[in-house]
Amino acid sequence: MKDIYQTFKNTLLEKGFTQYTVALSGGVDSVVLLHLAKRLHDEFNHIELKAVHVNHGLSDNASDWQTFCENLCQSWNIPFEASEVSLHLSPRQSLEAIARDARYQAIKYSMLPNSCLLVGQHLDDQVETFFIRLKRGAGLLGLGAIKHESVNDMGITVVRPLLAVSRNDIEHYATNFALEHITDESNADDKFDRNYLRNHVLPQLNARFEGFSRTVFRVTQLLQSQQRLLDEYIAEDAKQCIAEDRLILDKLSSFSRVRIENLIRFWLQSQQLQFPSQKVLNQIREQGLHAKADAQVQINCGDFAVCRYQAALYVVYPKAVPKDITALTESNSAGCKFKVIEAAHGIRLPTEDEMVNVRFNIGSEKLTLKKRNCTKSVNTWLKEAGIPPWQRPHFAGIFYNDKLVQVIGLGIDKSAYSENGVLWIEKE
Repeated sequence: MKDIYQTFKNTLLEKGFTQYTVALSGGVDSVVLLHLAKRLHDEFNHIELKAVHVNHGLSDNASDWQTFCENLCQSWNIPFEASEVSLHLSPRQSLEAIARDARYQAIKYSMLPNSCLLVGQHLDDQVETFFIRLKRGAGLLGLGAIKHESVNDMGITVVRPLLAVSRNDIEHYATNFALEHITDESNADDKFDRNYLRNHVLPQLNARFEGFSRTVFRVTQLLQSQQRLLDEYIAEDAKQCIAEDRLILDKLSSFSRVRIENLIRFWLQSQQLQFPSQKVLNQIREQGLHAKADAQVQINCGDFAVCRYQAALYVVYPKAVPKDITALTESNSAGCKFKVIEAAHGIRLPTEDEMVNVRFNIGSEKLTLKKRNCTKSVNTWLKEAGIPPWQRPHFAGIFYNDKLVQVIGLGIDKSAYSENGVLWIEKE
């Protein structure tokens, strides 16, 4: 059996962390992980250690598992914290994914400050993940499976120091050190793809082909290396084509299709967005690049949309247009996001018979800008100012009765100008 502790120690000392939070489920993987972390702490006293346990409540034995973890940490003199989470499964959502997200959310608030999270995923988990993603038709990035270190969507640095260690070696380690652990009965339920692979498919492949799992593991490492190389090339493209979160289209005319698609994926990933399906990706590429210059392109991608404006693509999130406020007074101004300030040059004060109204979606209204001395629609003024179409309905107009006197963020109407007036601005 390989020296697991030496591998573990070398991996963590290279990371440079001095504080570690261990995800402790009570299974053999996490118990061995905690034992290794304890040995590291005993050898290097400056290292801080904490164990966290998340009770999902999915098993009748969940409370017993939590008690086991608490007692284990008490016997090893390791700080321990447990959290309980409730899982709400929506249609077409994976229980494994929902449980993982809930687990990380709970762990985030239990971790040692400035620590990384150690999890017990190992070589066999990597191989199972490879096959699950292969079944789903994943590409290069997905088939690379689990990384030794990653930062998840919640900003947690997750380190997997046992990723190159097999389940057999972990179990042998537990036996040699007489480590007790719990067994999750759901691991025998073959309705879960991971369990089916673990209990039936991979044992046969390893029996037929010697060292099969280790070979697959090496493949995942090669795929990750190739993805890192590809990322370096894409990053160079991004320097030319991405500015302030928008994708500049003029630069892409000489790019191949696959190069453009990789750049779009990179652009979306840089904004922490999920990769679109190939169908949606094709729409972004075709409509985004080949639409007429004045076309208002919008490709819906679930929680967000990709829109084109002035030869660039933007990520746009749905945002409701605020409600109008009629006859603005102190009593109905609590929710108003704008305020009045005194200004040397602004709009005149309203007369006694004029009501102040705040209205949105005012693109068709006419405005004679004092600084330009000509009349155009608000939409035309905003277009000339370079305001994208999806932002224009959110510009607020100040009306005296039905007369538009100011568009906040754009300008004031010539007819309402006063050298000793006021201005409406957005509250900070």
